[in-house]
Amino acid sequence: MNFEKNIGRYIGRLNYLGLKRMNELLTEAGANITADQFRLLTHLWKQDGIPQNQLALHLGRDRAGVTRMVDILENQHIITRIADTNDRRINLIYLTKTGKELETKAAECAQKYLNEMMEDFSEDEKIQFSSLLQRAVTSLKKQR
Repeated sequence: MNFEKNIGRYIGRLNYLGLKRMNELLTEAGANITADQFRLLTHLWKQDGIPQNQLALHLGRDRAGVTRMVDILENQHIITRIADTNDRRINLIYLTKTGKELETKAAECAQKYLNEMMEDFSEDEKIQFSSLLQRAVTSLKKQR
């Protein structure tokens, strides 16, 4: 096997370069969040008030890692934690006004990143690339 031309290496490199570029764009825009924090926030922009443990599942991260992200975002007044009224062991995560206002700026960064990454692809190639990546993810999920 030629490890230099292995698809896993290209996927890893794409992930590394993508996170790096997204972090740069978020910094340039003054968003003051990281690409990982952006991923967490996308779930809250879709549905506010998600339990913290559910966020960990969505992100595929351990609870301790998500707690660290939540701590940072809470200290930046982007999100807030509120104990569930039915079960005080559960923290519900809500966006603050600042967190809600951040959505447009962050979404513009994400769109710019995607446009840059796919600029040399035809529309058909973009669709095919997305489909192939989705199939690869599905295949790996079956292995659990």
